[in-house]
Order: sequence, then C-alpha cells, then structure tokens
Amino acid sequence: MNEAMTSNMTVINSLNKVEGFEPAAFLRRLAGENGEEQFYLDVKYRKLWFRLLHPEGKITKRIIRLENDFAIIESKVYLHRNDPEDAYVSCAFAQRWRKDEDAYGLKYVETAETAAVGRALADAGFGIQFSEPGEERDTSLVDAPVTIPEAASASIPDEADEELPEEKTIEKENTVQKATRAKGKEPDESMSVEELMRVMSLKEAKNYVIPIGAYKGKTLGELCVEKPGAINWYVDSYNGNKNMLRAAAKILLAAAQ
Repeated sequence: MNEAMTSNMTVINSLNKVEGFEPAAFLRRLAGENGEEQFYLDVKYRKLWFRLLHPEGKITKRIIRLENDFAIIESKVYLHRNDPEDAYVSCAFAQRWRKDEDAYGLKYVETAETAAVGRALADAGFGIQFSEPGEERDTSLVDAPVTIPEAASASIPDEADEELPEEKTIEKENTVQKATRAKGKEPDESMSVEELMRVMSLKEAKNYVIPIGAYKGKTLGELCVEKPGAINWYVDSYNGNKNMLRAAAKILLAAAQ
C-alpha cells in the first residue's frame, strides 16, 4: 500500500484494535467498474474481527420480509449477548432479489443475511470504510470497496470470491432432502420435527397454512411479513402436536440465521 492508504488503514483499524490481528492481511483484490483495482474485506473476516474483540457479543438477524422473489433482512450488533434489545451499537438492512440463473440469486435469503450482517459490522467499525446501502458494485459485496493506487496493487494477492457461511450446509441439506424425497417420503404430521425438516423445502415451509390459534388460515410466509416475532414463538414456545407447524417455523427461522 502507499503511505496514505497505510495511514488510513491504521486509523480505521485502531477503532477496534485487536492485539495480534491485522485486518489488512485479509483484504481481497477486486477489479472496479473502470478497471481500477480495489480493496475489499469479506464479511467472514469482519465476523472474526468482531468475535476476537467482543467474544461475548452477538449479531442478530431478523426477517423483515420474505417473498418468492426477494428477501429483506435486518441485522443488529451488540457488544454483549445480554444487552437489551434496544442497546445495539449498529443496525443495518439488506434486500436481495431471486435470480434463477445466478448462484447467489438462488440463495437470495442467505445473501440478504450476509449483506445485512456485513453492513451492520461496517457501521460498528469492523470494515475498511463506511458506506451507505446501495453503494456496492456487485451483489456479493456489502459496502463500497476502497480503490487501490496502481503502484500498490501488486502487494495484495488475488483470492476466490467470498463463500456464503451457510452455503456448504445448505447444499448438503438439499442433497439429503432430494434423496429422502426419492425414497417416497413426503411431509406428514406423523413424522418427527427432525424428519420433517429433512424433507420440507423452504417454499413448502413458507406456504404452510397455520391450522390453529390466532393466526389460523395465514401462511407462515405471510406471518413473516406481518409479525416476524411470532415465528420465534412457534419455534421456542409452541408445544402442541402440529409437528409440521413447528418444523416449518424452524426452517424459516434457520433461513434468516
């Protein structure tokens, strides 16, 4: 890096300094719209940075809206896991659209989650610069990269595109689900919650019609939009015999975590 860039990075990193950890070592090199090279710090390294400094902290995620073609996720950063709900140090939202021809677009819920977390961490000081939503150049990025002076570009190695934290797990779960369906198993109330979670798809969970209680007749997807907190109740507090209801709620909640 040139002297000015090094100075800027030193000041930014000192906001949340961790002894023995240098965020600049994890910067990724990208090509800008005009061919210039840029720095970018992936979300997985922002999470690592945050955990090193605040091991008792927490990062929450909440579905604000979930539709067939887009998702809106909210993320908040707390310095301690026992902090009250309104004591967060930063809050950010992200929206992602479904695109069937794109690997990231097919995982639009997960990419929205990753983007929301990345923005919240950047706002809390765990990034190489702060930016407003909408500044990103690419859907896999969550804030604006920093342009690299031409003379300094050779010092930053190329790296693979950032992998979504849950990508391997989701692919594994999808494989298990397909194999289970191939054996003729369809979601059924006689199954345990664990069995149902292996055979129900996210779409089926979202379209599940609540059969009892105050929200009877609504789908869980509709409830996610109107009252997201109610999904948590079905996961944590519901003790009835509707295993499909509990399983579908768990699937939706897991998609946002």
